[in-house]
Amino acid sequence: MTKKSAAGISVLLFACLSAFSLPGTQAYIPDTSGEYVFYRDKSFRTESVVGFLFYNEGAYAARYYAPPSKKNGGTEKDISVYVSVNPAAGTMELTGEKIQGAVLPEDADIVNYLHDLLYEFASRRKKIVLNSPEKVSSTQDFAQFGGSVTVLFNPFVPIFNIESIESADGESIFTIETSGMLTSSSDASFSAFKGIDGLPKDKKRTFKKKAASEMTAEFGAQKATLDSQWKQAMENLWLLGDSAILSMTTMAIPENTDAQTAKDSLVRRFSQSATLSYAVWQQRKITEEKNQTSIMNVFYQPESENTTRDFKIITISQDGTVSLLTLTVFDSIYQKNRAYFSAILKSYSAGK
Repeated sequence: MTKKSAAGISVLLFACLSAFSLPGTQAYIPDTSGEYVFYRDKSFRTESVVGFLFYNEGAYAARYYAPPSKKNGGTEKDISVYVSVNPAAGTMELTGEKIQGAVLPEDADIVNYLHDLLYEFASRRKKIVLNSPEKVSSTQDFAQFGGSVTVLFNPFVPIFNIESIESADGESIFTIETSGMLTSSSDASFSAFKGIDGLPKDKKRTFKKKAASEMTAEFGAQKATLDSQWKQAMENLWLLGDSAILSMTTMAIPENTDAQTAKDSLVRRFSQSATLSYAVWQQRKITEEKNQTSIMNVFYQPESENTTRDFKIITISQDGTVSLLTLTVFDSIYQKNRAYFSAILKSYSAGK
């Protein structure tokens, strides 16, 4: 959590409103260059994750990762396939590829599996209509996953919009773990991801609430009640030592974009991983209330072993102005002080 990251939160938030979709597919929320998604794939005998990355309308990547285990000889498997496609085709038509990490003869099966998923997911997504934020469930025959399955499509999931695949008896076979967006050509988030097991545990941290007087944090029409333990670091930014950070910002909805689409695009963006900081999809919670949308996400940074809990409140006014509150706190501190941080969120208002 840094002042720099919080201050830049309003930059390019609506970039996804002028982006791309799969060949031959109409998307409710188009994909943006650098978006990716990873799934827990239980169709293998070993623990495995599979991910997909969208570079642009002519280039994609698919990746398979399995940690070291006795079943794979004690070595990890990390295989990526980078493909170019014909964007003018009505289907996923590959025009070239580059393979990394496939060194053994049996790795050819994994490469072929990634090819199959690219073709199959694109083909099946093309047949589904997603023209609203609502999910769509579809029963299909899917040989790669053992026959009859239920595929859940979700417009908030990038690329193929697939959230999960379940067997006929309701067993999870293929389930989203995280989605994200690369921030630069040097961002290694896609190639570094190795899966998330449940709720990652944060480090032990010390935070002692002290007797403190109330204070009001204000930015334009936005207000929240804090206390004197918080220190204002910028016009729209407050810090609770090294424990938490709160910011407020405003932005305008782009012309020719309705409020619903703008809000849903922000919800998708705010539910995504940042540089080497992975959003734990299964922990996310979205709450709608009148003209406000609240989003809670848990983010895990494997390198530092930090886990943060991030709250965002989106308010859209009738004049098209979007107000945004962000509260981010280390999860171990949040778990012991839920009422304290919940009171701050409940105190927030964004004017009329």
